[in-house]
Amino acid sequence: MTDINNIKASEQSVLEPKRNINARDESNTAKQANDNTAARPNTVSLTDTATQIQSLQKAISDSSEVNQPRVEELRLAIADGSYKVDATELAQNMINFEQDLK
Repeated sequence: MTDINNIKASEQSVLEPKRNINARDESNTAKQANDNTAARPNTVSLTDTATQIQSLQKAISDSSEVNQPRVEELRLAIADGSYKVDATELAQNMINFEQDLK
């Protein structure tokens, strides 16, 4: 086995990988492209639909979601056993709801 210190310079050049002389130019071009995009301010534009959704979300968040007095009235009626369900009316309301979805 040969001693590692005895490798000749000509043999060493065979072992070195070939270098891409354009690599530095490519990296500079990429850096300039990144600098150009960083200089521009970020902007966002919303479609009409997105604007409508945004205004609806605001309207919903501003409105009262729960009719608290009615909830309390129903809670007490259920607790004391006075709450009665009309099965016919409930079934008709379910049918009407399903038809409205179509």
